[in-house]
Amino acid sequence: MRKLLGLGTILALAFVSLAGFAAERPIIRLPRTTGGSPATVVGGLKFDPHSLAQFKAQNRLSSAMNTLIKQQQSGAAYHNGTIDTAPYFNSWFITGGGHNSVYSYSMLGHSPTAGGTTTVPTEIIPLITQLDIGGVPYAIFDPSGGLIPAADQDTDVNLLAQSPMYDATTAYPGPPAQTGQLVDTAQRTAFRKVRTANWHTNLNSVASPFIWYQVLEYNNGDWTLLCCDPNNNPVPVVNINVIANNFNTIVTYPLELPATTNNIVPIILTDYLTAFIPNGGCCVLGFHAAQSGTFDPAGVLIWTWATWIPHNMDQGLLNPFGAFGADVMVTTHEVQELINDPFVQTTGTLISPWVDGSVSFAQANLEVGDAIEAMAAADVIYPDTLNTSTGPYTYTLQNTALLEWFTRNPLSGGIYSWPNEHTLNQAPHQANCATAFVCSWFYGEGSAAFYFGPPY
Repeated sequence: MRKLLGLGTILALAFVSLAGFAAERPIIRLPRTTGGSPATVVGGLKFDPHSLAQFKAQNRLSSAMNTLIKQQQSGAAYHNGTIDTAPYFNSWFITGGGHNSVYSYSMLGHSPTAGGTTTVPTEIIPLITQLDIGGVPYAIFDPSGGLIPAADQDTDVNLLAQSPMYDATTAYPGPPAQTGQLVDTAQRTAFRKVRTANWHTNLNSVASPFIWYQVLEYNNGDWTLLCCDPNNNPVPVVNINVIANNFNTIVTYPLELPATTNNIVPIILTDYLTAFIPNGGCCVLGFHAAQSGTFDPAGVLIWTWATWIPHNMDQGLLNPFGAFGADVMVTTHEVQELINDPFVQTTGTLISPWVDGSVSFAQANLEVGDAIEAMAAADVIYPDTLNTSTGPYTYTLQNTALLEWFTRNPLSGGIYSWPNEHTLNQAPHQANCATAFVCSWFYGEGSAAFYFGPPY
């Protein structure tokens, strides 16, 4: 692998200009690890394998809080919640297929039957990552563009702020046709049978007051190298335990969130990074979490980390996952999951598991991105070109499952995925299939693609 963009020279220039950059937004350096040994990982580069699912959605809430959430969900359908957190509503449904299991849930936004527009505040928090070997810098990945020039036509942070997550000009064909932010159009489609005409769930973005900076040391097991990007360059992967500790420092820092309640959803944004589980495999590119509130410990803080892999070469490296992980794909995956499953409900509170659209794994929650991510790229990716401040840019959105896919009812005529409604659908059964179990296992099949377990 060639030396990454003459990194020594870049570092010298970067730190000379650091004072001016910091005057605009202060840089906060996270503590470094002080011990450990070089890391080994099991397996190679693979985007978000489901075996690492427990690291991709994390319920860090107390048993008392989980019980309170469950109690709130058991009331009348479509009622707004009262816990100090981002705005949310509670409801439930009875599954189809004759099993009549009750599934209760909470979602961000307010009741679709009450109508009106609810704004969910988010904060994009850039985290610069410096990789060292024996204290010597190896590479820097910078989503803010303050130290390292952006690999694409603008910085990750600026492009995210102009993406379909926040831009409301994209017209999705449907039916029903929807124009608006990605999350809003998905929710309006999912609740089209009960919502009022003026019901909207929009996101807005608050700028972080800081740039965060982490230095990870190879010799301490903070990161390692795996093979390979399309040019056969080894790819750095970071220790999820180390970065998760850093994420927690960021979201609980008293001066980070500009609020006195837990209503803002932090989005920690990194450039290129992918995480491995020590002795457990690779790779996770993002996760969302629910934990005790920062401003009000009796409330809930909902937040997410997502990596951004530029379209173009980033410090001598290309995307090792193809289209997966490109630009906003991980952000759209994680943010839509935290909208639909903000409190990361645990298996013990849910119905029997559903099987994902590629029939490769089963789980029992409303992780709408997981339901699709293992399918073929053509089914997972939804490209959307917008005019940004630096010109046209094609964003890589992830299609996600809609609520109707999880309810298992109706078994036909539903809309199961968005924005591409054909990713999950009600496929015809094979001719002469012998049992319902066999007949229901179809690639891309919609609400019949379920296995009532356990065992899974």
